[in-house]
Amino acid sequence: MHPHIRRRSRALASATVLALLAVPSPAVAAPDPGDPADGRSSGPAAQARPGTVDPADKITPAATKAFRARGATDFWLRFADKPDLTATEAITSWEERGEYVYDTLVATADAAQERAIAELEESGAEYTSYWASNAILVEDGSLDQAVELAANAEVLEVRPTTRHALPEPETKEAPAPTAAAKSTYGIRAINADDMWNRGFTGDGVVVAGLDTGVGRNHPALAKQYRGATSGSDYNWFDAAKVGAGVPRDGDGHGTHTMGTMVGTDDGAMNIGVAPGAQWVATNGCADDCSDAALIASGQWFLAPTRTDGTAPDPARRPHVVNNSWGLSFSTDPFMEDVISAWEAAGIFSAWANGNEGEFGCESSGSPGARQISYSVGAFTPSGAIASFSSRGPGQSGTVKPDIAAPGETVRSAVPGGRYEQWSGTSMAAPHVAGAVALLWDAVPELVGDVTRTRAILDGSAADVRDTSCGGTTDDNNVWGEGKLDVLAAYELAQAQAFAASPEPVVSGAQSKVGVQLTATVPAWSPAATFTYQWRRSPSKDEVGAMIPGATKATYTPKGEDAGAYLSVTVLGSADGRTPTARTSAETDVVAVGVMTAAKPTISPTARVGTTLYAKSGTWTSGTRFTYQWLANGTPIPGAKAFTFVPTSTHRGKQLTVTITGKRTGYAPETRTSSAVTVGYGTFSTRYPRIMGSPAPGQTVKASTPQWVPARSTTSYTWKIDGRVIRGANSSSFRVPSNYAAGRVLTVTVKGQRAGFTTKALQSMGYKVGKPFVKKPFPKLSGSVRVGSRLTVSPGTWSPSASLSYRWYASGKPIAGATGKAYRLKGSDHGKKIVATVTARKPGYATTSRTSTPTVAVAKPVTTMVDLELYDVGRGGIAPGTYVVSAGSRECSWERGSGWDALGSGIGSGPRITTLQSTDDYFFSLECGRWSKYYSGMAEPKTRTFNNGVYVLGDQLQRGTYVTSGPAVATAGSCRYAFLAAFTGNLNGSNVVASGSTDASRTITVPAAAKGFETSNCSWQRVG
Repeated sequence: MHPHIRRRSRALASATVLALLAVPSPAVAAPDPGDPADGRSSGPAAQARPGTVDPADKITPAATKAFRARGATDFWLRFADKPDLTATEAITSWEERGEYVYDTLVATADAAQERAIAELEESGAEYTSYWASNAILVEDGSLDQAVELAANAEVLEVRPTTRHALPEPETKEAPAPTAAAKSTYGIRAINADDMWNRGFTGDGVVVAGLDTGVGRNHPALAKQYRGATSGSDYNWFDAAKVGAGVPRDGDGHGTHTMGTMVGTDDGAMNIGVAPGAQWVATNGCADDCSDAALIASGQWFLAPTRTDGTAPDPARRPHVVNNSWGLSFSTDPFMEDVISAWEAAGIFSAWANGNEGEFGCESSGSPGARQISYSVGAFTPSGAIASFSSRGPGQSGTVKPDIAAPGETVRSAVPGGRYEQWSGTSMAAPHVAGAVALLWDAVPELVGDVTRTRAILDGSAADVRDTSCGGTTDDNNVWGEGKLDVLAAYELAQAQAFAASPEPVVSGAQSKVGVQLTATVPAWSPAATFTYQWRRSPSKDEVGAMIPGATKATYTPKGEDAGAYLSVTVLGSADGRTPTARTSAETDVVAVGVMTAAKPTISPTARVGTTLYAKSGTWTSGTRFTYQWLANGTPIPGAKAFTFVPTSTHRGKQLTVTITGKRTGYAPETRTSSAVTVGYGTFSTRYPRIMGSPAPGQTVKASTPQWVPARSTTSYTWKIDGRVIRGANSSSFRVPSNYAAGRVLTVTVKGQRAGFTTKALQSMGYKVGKPFVKKPFPKLSGSVRVGSRLTVSPGTWSPSASLSYRWYASGKPIAGATGKAYRLKGSDHGKKIVATVTARKPGYATTSRTSTPTVAVAKPVTTMVDLELYDVGRGGIAPGTYVVSAGSRECSWERGSGWDALGSGIGSGPRITTLQSTDDYFFSLECGRWSKYYSGMAEPKTRTFNNGVYVLGDQLQRGTYVTSGPAVATAGSCRYAFLAAFTGNLNGSNVVASGSTDASRTITVPAAAKGFETSNCSWQRVG
């Protein structure tokens, strides 16, 4: 069985332990992707897309060792897909930026992990999915099971989990502060108190601690807790699962670091850098810093939840996260994906650089040693570098630490309302976190701008020369950029601010749907370049939400803007200046617009019995229509649809259609078509045939194929040798005994119906002659299903004769079906099949016999089912197109060659896939029963379901369609695509055009498209 699909009932989870960075603390932890210590810095699994390698190569050596030692163990399943979060750079709203990051991360993880989760669910395994890291923690799995899961092309690698002891910090009971000391030496050393004197205490900034927890009732911290009055929802996360519904700290480390960030005075001495800030926290290190608890904490900071884990809200994420933990002597990239997501969301993270300074250079610990991290070394009250402060370089020669802050004998809060002096880079990092809170309070333009904030901290730090581990006076592997100075950072930020940055002004003829608005920016000093983002608000004096795609200096209000207020935010940039956002005043309320409207047309030619279409013409995109058909100016009762079929009562009358278009934000418009005269209808039928043996003395009958519509009156005219036989005007005729052999008998059938042109058709000629001695009725054999082959057995005629064949579906001749065998087509579905055998022999009467009708032709046989891997070609499933009705299930399928996935699809409703001759395999999940596609199974529709894939011209009519937008508002945008093929190519080469909308939209089917796919919106034909 192919590894893609093989399953076993085994459980699959994990815990990597990281140590807190407080002296003394030789800390280690599990390596992560690409860690050289694990032997995975190179090789196929690290270098190539997972789908191109053997699944066994994705199992890291450390994981293999763990499996062999324990048999079953916990492990991480990590996925290759990484989201593109670069768009956040242009999002100036804190709420919208966080939502974008959250939505993008969740969507990426959902897509990448779907198949693996389905396998885990099927096996009954215990697992936890993480969207922030695009990883799954699986519990108690075997090596075989890990290899099976690794066969998924989305899986990057399988890694083990580890656990280590939590080191004890070096602590001292804090002496009573002297009367002269109003703040700790750390506060004074970084000039935080000078920032207070300027009125900046961190107000409006939320800091977070990823640590052992926080003693929420400590007098120095209680008031700053964001949940002090609102409760712990969105403010506290029990990542270690110790059963704490409110913040608590059984270790003291987290309380101490939080005290340094935001603690108030203890009655005599200030301990916190930013006492005006609020705090939230997780206890990711309460259980020896397990990797699962750390990743869960990092994810929670991106979108805090209620204490029960529900209702994530990215808008409530913290601004700054302190991380006083890490791995000694490591450049392991653990948490790097989470750190990237934090930065994309505008979260500044500070990291302890490690406490292994006595071991000399290259002693930094991860994540601090990583280039992506902003790590902090420690100095003493005397201003010297602390002996324990780890030295760089870090990852790939990166200078580490980035900066230094007070970290020896730092006085701060500990549980029980007490205060102690602790030492470590754990104590230094929160000084930086608090300093960022002060800086962002003082310079709001910097909020969320992690890159520039780092640059300002670096540029304002006091240089200290020490090149013993490499580097320069300005930037070395002992001090980094130097000593933290938040006052100097503020002054540098002020120097980089624009001297003048006035708000943009919106102008236009009027604030109205369809009328262009223009944003003009008065001169900034110095001159700046701008990006634009238009916003919509339901009320005045409220910052509006971003309007997707509205990023130019001009904007034309759309229908959904009616009744709202618009504004524009500009982001100004210039060399050496802090990017600054300014938002205009709101416009007047947007008035409804004037709709583009056109006179409808009626197509095709109006005849009784012909389906007519009311084609709308060109209207404002997204317009929805109501219809009323009229005859001679009078409304026709019940004729209120896009289509109409005239009856005989309408023949000769003047037919018109009135359509009324409506669209949000526009005044309704009504248009009436030009009148057309309803003409006579035409019958659809085929030539009659003579049944029986036209031998002298025998009676024959006229057999007429189906007439559409049915004729109301019928007349018959029999002829011999082309001459009318007097009195022979019924459906049967007795051949006179005096008719000589060789004469030719025909019958003409004439049909009439009110409103339709009379139609007369003559049968082919049947020769009069002797009767056959034996003239058996034919018999049919074979499966009566679309795609199956039917065969007619004529029986034995006597004497032998020349036989011809004709097949009929529900009385209608099947074009081209004139052989002994016939393969049932899609258009035969639901019909009954017969075969007529006609015998001819010189001197004998031409005679026809018809078989007994079959049962109604059934749907094609099921070809493929879920959870089975199928070979394509070579005796397996034949290449071709297949269909399935998934209903409400989320159907997913994949086709590929070798280990390479070549195409895939996902969605509910009707689904289609085309397998190619170059494919090796196909499998599906939650789809149902696939069958081969045959055209003509049903009449093409003029409306789609909310979700599905359709063959254009067969399952769905070509033309112009309109949607009202997303069917389920919480399910995202309406998405659609026109397809050149149903191959689901991963590179999208099978897509002719695609789009998405959150509002009404009108589209026209391109000529090159063969298929149409819709997701979360239904479409109705209007032209």
